[in-house]
Amino acid sequence: MQPSLLRQLLVWIVLPLIPLMLINGWLASDNARASADRAFDRTLQASARNIAEQITVEGGELVVNIPVAALAMFDPNFQDRVFYRVGFAGASTITGYHDLPLPKPLPDSGELSLYDTHYRGEALRVVAYSFPLYYNGAHHQMLVQVGETTSARQALASRLQRDSLLQQLLLAAVVVLFASIGIHQVLRPLREVGRTLEECGGDPALRLDESAVQSELQPLARALNQTLEKLEEQLDARQRFVADAAHQLRTPLTLLKTQAELTAREADDARRDEGLAALVHSTDQAIRLANQLLALSRAEPWQAQQPPTPLDLARLAREVCGDFVAAALAKGIDLGYEGVEHAPLAGLPVLLRELLSNLVDNAVRYSPAGGIVTLAVATTDAGWRLSVQDNGPGIPLAERHRVFERFYRGADTSDSHGCGLGLAIVAEIARVHSGSVALTDAPGGGLIATLALPASG
Repeated sequence: MQPSLLRQLLVWIVLPLIPLMLINGWLASDNARASADRAFDRTLQASARNIAEQITVEGGELVVNIPVAALAMFDPNFQDRVFYRVGFAGASTITGYHDLPLPKPLPDSGELSLYDTHYRGEALRVVAYSFPLYYNGAHHQMLVQVGETTSARQALASRLQRDSLLQQLLLAAVVVLFASIGIHQVLRPLREVGRTLEECGGDPALRLDESAVQSELQPLARALNQTLEKLEEQLDARQRFVADAAHQLRTPLTLLKTQAELTAREADDARRDEGLAALVHSTDQAIRLANQLLALSRAEPWQAQQPPTPLDLARLAREVCGDFVAAALAKGIDLGYEGVEHAPLAGLPVLLRELLSNLVDNAVRYSPAGGIVTLAVATTDAGWRLSVQDNGPGIPLAERHRVFERFYRGADTSDSHGCGLGLAIVAEIARVHSGSVALTDAPGGGLIATLALPASG
């Protein structure tokens, strides 16, 4: 089962936030350490300058007073230790910790140098301040160093990093919350569409309001409306087909029943045999009608949805000719095929065979004894042209547009076996294959039924 769309959208929003938060957390950690270093480095620098200001020469003697404020400015809430040294640059120590590590290189006169080192087993941050001093008849370069252990600055960096991460988590939670609310609101039209389909799904006349959904969903609503339109058309066609079939089957079935009852009451053997022959004839008509109704049903939109398969139209035409050889010989009709050897296309073989059978059956049925029926397949620029030509009575021009209607039979037809479905089946199958069918007069009399099919089927 697919997860909900809301959950998927939230996942795609939250997932990119995770690496971004990790990167931001790493940057926040660096920024926190840098901020803590800047804050504590200022204290170190101020302390070194304060001590340097208290170094004087009095009566020819060098006097160093370490002010209490210079060492008291460090954070008393942490047990950090402070170390200092005052001496000549690169030389002897005057006061303080004589083994405090020197910076490399020594800072220039009037400059400050910050560096990290280890002293007495602890990490130490040290500032060194170099300045000139005239003493004992000569200019000397003095060096003041002040160092502090790093517990306080590490604690400050951790607190800044923790506060930054908490802010990020809070921001991410707010983003997810508002994203959830926003996505829920955005998906409301889609839920409305689903509710409408669920409540009114049985109504083929249902149409969705495309303007009620976002522009990205309008193609979906449009496609659903088109599907509903096709469904309504198919349901209407099915209802018409069922009504037509019921109407057309009622007459032959009633006739069969009547003939059977009359034949059963007939005492004369000759008349009984005559009734039985009529019964067989009516049964044949009912069977033919049922078969053609089934063929028409297969050509209906709701049935003809199978994918097309490759076939050879010329070969299929020759096979259909073979199927009607016996019927043609019984009437002395010259039935033959002429045209290309192969005509490849993609289509539905069962329906195309039914189409050809109806055309050839009509041609043989309506051609006079000793007539000629020719089935031909030729190539065209657009695809293939299949034609069935006979020398029968033809169809009046005024009726040719109506003979493709279901159950229509010409006013002057003398065939009692037809039921007016043959050419309707032909037209329906041609439509399924994106083709067209036309009726024209044959040279010298008769009719030509021409089917045009695209090469792709």
